[in-house]
Amino acid sequence: MIRDITAAKTTEERVKLVIMYIVITLLSTFILRFLWNESLVKHITVLKPIKSLLEAFLLSVALMVLRGC
Repeated sequence: MIRDITAAKTTEERVKLVIMYIVITLLSTFILRFLWNESLVKHITVLKPIKSLLEAFLLSVALMVLRGC
């Protein structure tokens, strides 16, 4: 992610990349919260529902870091 931003040749390209990463992070936050609460919590009893978007956001960022995005 940072490598892509630093490799961008123009400021406009950098802004587009930053906006794209923000949108991807927000989308993955909402999708993660929905899937976590609707699927994982129902089938895995030790998991608790995500109550706030901040929790979902932090989990989403952690998964992105582990994935290497």
